[in-house]
Amino acid sequence: MASTTRRGGGVKRQDVRAGDEAREIVRDQIEELARAGAQDMLMAALNDEVETYLGRSRYERDETFRGYRNGTTPRRLTLGSGTVELDQPRVRDVPRGQEPFESKILRKYQRRSDTIDETFMKLFIEGLATRDFEPALRLLMGEKAPLSASVISRLTQRFRSAYETFEQQDLSEIRFVYVWCDGIYLKAGLGTEKACLMVLIGADTEGKKHLIGLREGYRESSESWGALLKDCRRRGLNEPACWVADGALGLWAAVNEHCPRSAQQRCTNHKTMNVIDKLPVSERPEYTKRLRAVWQADSEKAARKLAARLATDLRTAGYDRAADCLEVDLDRCLTFYQFPEAHWPHLRTSNVVESPFASVRLRTNAAKRFKKTKSGVYLVHQVMLRLEQSWRRLVSAHLCGTVPLPGSTAKQETDAA
Repeated sequence: MASTTRRGGGVKRQDVRAGDEAREIVRDQIEELARAGAQDMLMAALNDEVETYLGRSRYERDETFRGYRNGTTPRRLTLGSGTVELDQPRVRDVPRGQEPFESKILRKYQRRSDTIDETFMKLFIEGLATRDFEPALRLLMGEKAPLSASVISRLTQRFRSAYETFEQQDLSEIRFVYVWCDGIYLKAGLGTEKACLMVLIGADTEGKKHLIGLREGYRESSESWGALLKDCRRRGLNEPACWVADGALGLWAAVNEHCPRSAQQRCTNHKTMNVIDKLPVSERPEYTKRLRAVWQADSEKAARKLAARLATDLRTAGYDRAADCLEVDLDRCLTFYQFPEAHWPHLRTSNVVESPFASVRLRTNAAKRFKKTKSGVYLVHQVMLRLEQSWRRLVSAHLCGTVPLPGSTAKQETDAA
């Protein structure tokens, strides 16, 4: 018997290696037993299904003729424990007028269990690229498992029906208080340009966030945003109390046309970047701090004083373009002061859209570039649905029901909620 220790109480290297090999053998035996057990149970179930259909066991005769066995068809089925070989029983000479035999356990042309298909799609959503499925899962699924990139691509076509259902969802049952909008760019299509995804996320009267819209458009034109808003309004989207977005003129033109009574809040982060971009690098830290102080002021009056002083100092220093940028659309940057103070951090920026898309970009980066824009949209939709489950409600969510919506009183909205 080999010694397992040496001087000083250490374990010999060869003994450690032998122990690892023994454990690997045991592990392989467990996998083989699992596959063999799955194979035996499936074959028993398939044979029992045929006997039930025929109304008799394999060698039993019966006056009621419903056909008879006609050999087997070899099949491979990939399960969670690997790929197993099956001999599926066949039935022939079924009397006319009687339903032909069709297995309910193993469907025609089925090569994987439904759970495996769902697992593949979840792995794809989480970031495993089609080209990585085979090297990543071949050891687990077995050498004969269907793991080609084309198989995964066909499976993900199911995302299309989910997206089409989402595009037709009824929005009239939810009353939205705030809606955040942003255009996210995605590497898709045959050219070198990026496709624009227009995103709408809304918070209802209970402070819960929902994905309202996700659609590709031509950049962020007023026509593209207008078509999306028009469709959402047709499906029952109410006029929210406030729209939050960056400085895209196309979006604001669409909002003015389709929700003219809603308040409009411009993202202060984007405004800050626009102003800072017109300053020398050496001056940016100081003015960034002062700009943020404007948006963090305790009241709209205090914010306007700080903004006026900042604009004056910028002009005195010779940065007229930065001062002009600050003063343009300042009213829209301070709209959030009209709403409950607890909601100000949510309304000041479009982070409600941008934050989840940080996770979306991790997934889309794994795909490098989508050949078709629609393929990217379908995948992004699936990722957003997964992220939506963990979205937090707004701070002081109970106050959302007290915010009056255009054309109604706060009490009416509370009663409707």
